[in-house]
Amino acid sequence: MVPGFVRVSVKGQQCQRFVNLCRGREMDLKRIIRTGETELQLTMKVADFLQISPLRRKTGVHIHILKKRGPLFFLLFCKRRKMIPAGFLAVFCLLFFLSGRVWNVEIRGNILNPTPQLMSFLKEQGVCFGVSRKKISCSALAASLRREFPEITWVSAGFSGTGLRFEIREGTAGEKAEPEERSCSLFSTLDGVIDSMVTRQGTPLVRAGDEIKKGQELVSGIVDITDDSQEVIRYAYVQADADIYIRHTIAYYDTFPLDIEKKVWSGKKKTTIFFQLGSSFLDLSSPLQQNEDRLICRESLFSTGIFQVPFSLGIITTRRFELRKERLTEDAAKKQAIQRLYAYEEKLIEKGVQISENNVKIEINHQDCVSRGTLTVIERTGREVPTEKKDAAKRKDTRGWLAALSNYMWMCRQTARRIFSDSLTSI
Repeated sequence: MVPGFVRVSVKGQQCQRFVNLCRGREMDLKRIIRTGETELQLTMKVADFLQISPLRRKTGVHIHILKKRGPLFFLLFCKRRKMIPAGFLAVFCLLFFLSGRVWNVEIRGNILNPTPQLMSFLKEQGVCFGVSRKKISCSALAASLRREFPEITWVSAGFSGTGLRFEIREGTAGEKAEPEERSCSLFSTLDGVIDSMVTRQGTPLVRAGDEIKKGQELVSGIVDITDDSQEVIRYAYVQADADIYIRHTIAYYDTFPLDIEKKVWSGKKKTTIFFQLGSSFLDLSSPLQQNEDRLICRESLFSTGIFQVPFSLGIITTRRFELRKERLTEDAAKKQAIQRLYAYEEKLIEKGVQISENNVKIEINHQDCVSRGTLTVIERTGREVPTEKKDAAKRKDTRGWLAALSNYMWMCRQTARRIFSDSLTSI
């Protein structure tokens, strides 16, 4: 039995008789449509179509094939166009090749060890983009992870499709040795006035409103330990910690010419594409000419989790321009100067600097626009410097001096009594 269907057109005076004869032989006819007085269309199986020659000669009709559907016709089509089966074979081989490689790595359960650190170690072990599955031993990778990272107590490694999955359980690797305490003091890095100060640890040496100099000690890492009589008996050395904000003034100067060159775009856009595979480029655009500019938009075609597929498609837009000299008006120059000042202030704000006052003036002469003045800012200060340890304070032992004096007086008294008693005995 030959699978498939054909759509045929039947023309002749005995079209209806032809249909009746086909049904009399139990042929499966579908979608019978009369398109004229002596013409109709119908669909039948290929196996039935091969048996209608006697019926066609008996009724004298003409049969024309309109459509053919089925694997037999597809094979005949491919026989005439050999590139189609070659393409199917190439796609199959490519899919078979890609299915035997690792295109994604997934790590779950890690908390103490960050994923980038684990990925770097796996790359050292040979787990990279597109590596063959035959070159990877899951048990060896699990054992190496446990050896390299003591916090990992259990590892499960296995393949999931074209991906490599790791299930990790972490525990404590023992108590870590406490870091040695270091003592330090905070020194100023700027000249100015203390705006605010909050000391969490250490001894503050200045307060809000004090004028300070660069290099001056602000918070000491030495804390005095006193007794009940407020006498220093020893010193404690700590790491000074404080939020110190200083108010100071910085100079601002900016200038730019009034005569500028402006790009005026002309002509039509030229759009081309390029392919990138790793560090290799296939650029279909023409070389860049003078007074031409390009806009490159690159987009990766595939994204597989952690790995980056080194294949991307890009679009290059080339436009031609002309440079024209223009002179800024006074309003336009001031507007541009203000925008440049705002950009400068935004950079300061990104660094954590607060702008308190703006005393910048804009001046325009014949050729340039000049902005000069000062900015009053508030920023954090405090540079850590190791604390120099000093000897412990010697406490005066008053009671010891009194006891020694008492013993000396008692000895003098006993000596005087002995001398006095000896003199009376001699008399």
